Amino acid sequence: MTAADDSPVPGWYADPRGEAPLRWWNGGAWTEQTALAPGGGAFAPPVVPGEQTSAVPDQAAPPPVAAGPPPVAAGAPPPAAAGPTTALIAGQRRELSAWWPRAAAYILDSLITFAFTLPFIIVAFVLVSGIDYSSITVVDNQIKGITPADQAVVGSAAVLVLFGALLVALTYQPITMARKGEQNGRTWGMQILGIRVVRENGAAMSYGPALVRQFLVMGLLYGVVSGIGNAFTLIGGTVAIALAYLWPLWDSENRAAQDFICSTHVVRD
Repeated sequence: MTAADDSPVPGWYADPRGEAPLRWWNGGAWTEQTALAPGGGAFAPPVVPGEQTSAVPDQAAPPPVAAGPPPVAAGAPPPAAAGPTTALIAGQRRELSAWWPRAAAYILDSLITFAFTLPFIIVAFVLVSGIDYSSITVVDNQIKGITPADQAVVGSAAVLVLFGALLVALTYQPITMARKGEQNGRTWGMQILGIRVVRENGAAMSYGPALVRQFLVMGLLYGVVSGIGNAFTLIGGTVAIALAYLWPLWDSENRAAQDFICSTHVVRD
């Protein structure tokens, strides 16, 4: 018996390319004819025979009924298995990260960011601990009893904390995501969760795009939106940012607002 004799019979099967619910198997190879599941709408028009990828003449493709199991004959393309959400990114089909790993990685990165900022906070606390607070009072919403020297100490402590926070924001996440090789596109939190950020054009993540996504968008832009929104609507800004982070829960490609803005996806490896 030849390999052709072992081939599955012509029919509609789950599309192994993931481009449509069903694809026509002509008995020897996959064709370009696709269709929706039964009851799902009109079928795609048949292609010109010269444009088909098959060298075997096609039988007429009838409307699909219940989708059967994929062909499993020797030499036939592997069947498509139901699984996690995927997306075609720079010509490659990649498995997308679910929302929960993204949220867990965000929490881990926030803790790591705080750990890097903590030494600056401790030094600032030591600076202001020498102030004599017993002589300081608040009268008519004005602070009384604080000397110019103490004011300079408080200002220096505040500047130190802001400097530390800015330094960490400009270094930790952008630099870790710009690493080359296996860890490219990953912060340490993402690395632990087995996910990474990839660019739609297929280029490696570098410091510039990582800085834009993690600092300018997720840091500055979201902070401004939250501040302005809360100033006018009490909690409107907080709600808007919450929606930006929760958007992957209902988006077809699991993308958050920062992914749309920066043309990125978060994938699972």
